[in-house]
Amino acid sequence: MATVYSTRTYDWQDLADDSVTWADWLEWTGNGTTIDGSLGYDDLVYFSNSHDFGETKTFYYTATAISHGTHTIVLQTSSDNGVSDPWADQSLGAVTARYARFKVTVVNATETANLSYFRGEFYFDAFTESFNSFSVGATNTTLPITRNYSLVASMTYSAPQSKQVVLSDKTASAPKVIGYDLDTWGKVATAFTADITLQGYPELVADTKGNITFN
Repeated sequence: MATVYSTRTYDWQDLADDSVTWADWLEWTGNGTTIDGSLGYDDLVYFSNSHDFGETKTFYYTATAISHGTHTIVLQTSSDNGVSDPWADQSLGAVTARYARFKVTVVNATETANLSYFRGEFYFDAFTESFNSFSVGATNTTLPITRNYSLVASMTYSAPQSKQVVLSDKTASAPKVIGYDLDTWGKVATAFTADITLQGYPELVADTKGNITFN
């Protein structure tokens, strides 16, 4: 991408009001020169192109920027590309949407903010984690996950005949399962051993530079 700079808006009357001369001029943007009581150095706000996934999908993402200043990156989503559903900021984590774009804000209070590089990527495949010969309890049994998830999506299992494993709690930090025996009068909670595979989307974090990656 071409480098994008923060600029400011003013007119000839504004310059006359503050008696600004060429000797006062420091940058082509006007930043650093007092105009209307301000030195400028406004925040730079950049929006990426929007992406249409063709249908509503669940996904996670990464984003990297190089800027002159301190930058923050936020994912925004809409159901109709912002036509009647305004773009909305999303918290870090898996998101379900049809349209998505990135908003990058660069702050620099003493020099002109600029953005020289930006790249955002979307991922749709969930991570999987397997628990073989896992002892499923007749009450909520926490799966010993080793990954950090932002969203637990689903679970599959292989168990003895007539036995069922239910994902009873999708809490991302501590998903739980319960075992049931279907070969009884009604559905009776029972303990047994099963092979379980959990599907989920990773936790996202902003690093010290403001870039987004998964944990």
